[in-house]
Amino acid sequence: MKSSMLIGLVASITALLAVIVITMVVVMSPNTGGPKSYKDILMNGVKTDSIGEFLRNLTVSPHQAGSARDLDIAKWIKDQWTTHGLSDVKLIPYEVWLSRPDADNPNMFHILDDKGDVTYSSNPYQPPVEETPPAGQESILSFSAFSANETVQVSRVVYANYGSVDDFDHLEEVGVDVAGAIVVVRFGKIFRGDKVRFAEERGAAGVILYTDPQDAAPLGPEATYPNTVYAPPGSTQLGSLSLQGDLLTPGYPATESAYRIPEEQADSPGIPVQPVGYGDAQHIFSILKGKRAPEEWQGGLDIEYLLGGDLAGHEVILDVHNINSREQVYNVVGSLIGQEEPDRYVLVGNHYDAWTYGGIDPSSATATLLELTRVFGEMYRDGWRPRRTLVFCSWAAEEPGVIGSTEFAEQFSAILKDRAVAYLNVDMVMEGNYSFMASAVPMLYDVIIDTSKAVPNPDQDEVEAGRASLYDTWVHRFPRNDSEEEGPASEPLFYTFGSGSDFRAYVFNLGIPSLDLCFASAPDEPGLPLYHSAYETHELALLMDRELRFHQATARMWGLLALEFSSRPVLPFSLKQYSDFVKEEFKIFKKKYGAKLLFLGVSTANLDTAIKILSKNIDDFLEELDAADWNNDLVLRTYNDAMMLMERAFLSPFGLPARPLLNHVLLAPSTLNGYVWDVFPGLRDLLRNSNVTASKVNEHMAAVAHHFNMSAAALSFRFW
Repeated sequence: MKSSMLIGLVASITALLAVIVITMVVVMSPNTGGPKSYKDILMNGVKTDSIGEFLRNLTVSPHQAGSARDLDIAKWIKDQWTTHGLSDVKLIPYEVWLSRPDADNPNMFHILDDKGDVTYSSNPYQPPVEETPPAGQESILSFSAFSANETVQVSRVVYANYGSVDDFDHLEEVGVDVAGAIVVVRFGKIFRGDKVRFAEERGAAGVILYTDPQDAAPLGPEATYPNTVYAPPGSTQLGSLSLQGDLLTPGYPATESAYRIPEEQADSPGIPVQPVGYGDAQHIFSILKGKRAPEEWQGGLDIEYLLGGDLAGHEVILDVHNINSREQVYNVVGSLIGQEEPDRYVLVGNHYDAWTYGGIDPSSATATLLELTRVFGEMYRDGWRPRRTLVFCSWAAEEPGVIGSTEFAEQFSAILKDRAVAYLNVDMVMEGNYSFMASAVPMLYDVIIDTSKAVPNPDQDEVEAGRASLYDTWVHRFPRNDSEEEGPASEPLFYTFGSGSDFRAYVFNLGIPSLDLCFASAPDEPGLPLYHSAYETHELALLMDRELRFHQATARMWGLLALEFSSRPVLPFSLKQYSDFVKEEFKIFKKKYGAKLLFLGVSTANLDTAIKILSKNIDDFLEELDAADWNNDLVLRTYNDAMMLMERAFLSPFGLPARPLLNHVLLAPSTLNGYVWDVFPGLRDLLRNSNVTASKVNEHMAAVAHHFNMSAAALSFRFW
């Protein structure tokens, strides 16, 4: 061989090796936007077949918290995560107070005629709608967790619409007395526990909750779902009346050494409560007398809805016999250790327990989380390393009251408050398939919006209409309406959240920026049909998402966000969004309560000043951050920690007025509806009270201003 040919061959081989090395460097970089970046590897790695197999295994039979099947699932998830390559996967036990129905003495209501004979009894079960019902369906009893165990017999029944404060105020205005009556309330609009609390505060003897056909979305041509299946008359929503963690260890983890308060001191309802389907509820409505309910109270039953009152000869017995006991439940936790900052944690979580099969809530998301750990595990084995530690959490006993996640937050509160970067939650993949939707604190708005632009739209009709990404449909169908200007919206709407899922303790107790992702139903449609019912099966999940494309899109979105927070040198927080949010919400607050503050002689001047200082410090901080040396790990840690501390500074060690177990003075679950938050919650709680004193409002106003000043100082790197 000629020397020139040899030289050329060596040069060619050298060039080829260089290309291979460069390609490997590109692939191994977590931050590259190239075609073979880890973002693309993650996106391409999520498989619908794999999600489908996980979903099938999770939904074989009912698995209420504390049941044998529930423990089997926890162990199975642990085994899966170990196989996927997660480090130090553990089952973390808690002994918690749970509530379940008594199979030997099921909960029911009975209607009696004027002779005292029973003319109708409600069905404690949900009748099968298939020739061959799924395994275990015949054993599912309808109940509301933590209802009082009591039998009440009354001659007065009142219909209270959705059971909101405004609904009960209307009954009072038109002269319908709730005291001593059984109140019939339909599910929807607000948290079921708040409905019961408001009824109990008005003196009700008991509550019957029912699913109105108007609120049980039909799966038919007029809805956004593909097939014609309607919520049957027996469809009954199971659920808890508490969203506070373990009720016997408030504020502390339910570990073996925990002190437990007596059961009679637990913060649970003092009246009996029972959920029923609309088939049973119709029999109650058929004996109601009294005034016609307002037009907006009329539901989907083929009757005229009356407000009720005296039953004129009939009586109703409400009989509730739940069993409350301490049971062992287990969180499943595993991690992928960060390389540069192993002591900074990105929490990625979902719960695994379900009221029945959990076809949608939560198994759609649990299956998606399992797929994420599989994909991240493969990336880790291939050499990818996150900058920060990813902590994957499969929570126990969320349905009875966000228990597993709360106990974990309480057990490791000091560590999490100091080291957790963000909590990324998905409770269920979809309550509808109209559009992607996110709930989040303002600190996370920008990264969610940016990430949604990178995820392909699973809705092919929307793709054909020119909306190729999750973002495109989101901003088109849920535009943010904060401007009178015409034209396309510049930003999508974000939902708020309260106590409705596992983010509760992380936001409102620990100040950890959190989010929840879900595909939503249209604004004029009810939410998930068959929610928490015996019919929320594997088949329902496939009916709503036949090819599991929405599940795949959720996995991609969730995974990309986990990648962003675990890999970016500078944490992707939206400080400017936070500043704008606070200023706008304070305007709204003053507009609503300004007159009452003036009447009480309470000034907002100090809080006004503190909010302005925070806004200025955010602007100054962002300017400094832009000029900082991002190649210096100590500098990065300094700026990232400052942003984390800005949120933590809103935590009061004394909690909110009358709610000492909630610490965030800017955001907290609303006392009017625990599913959403209030902004400036303590002040709103006080000012809603007609008997509040100026000194009480002044005291909390000063506390809020103090926490805003601390938040501003967190960004300034100095005391003054």
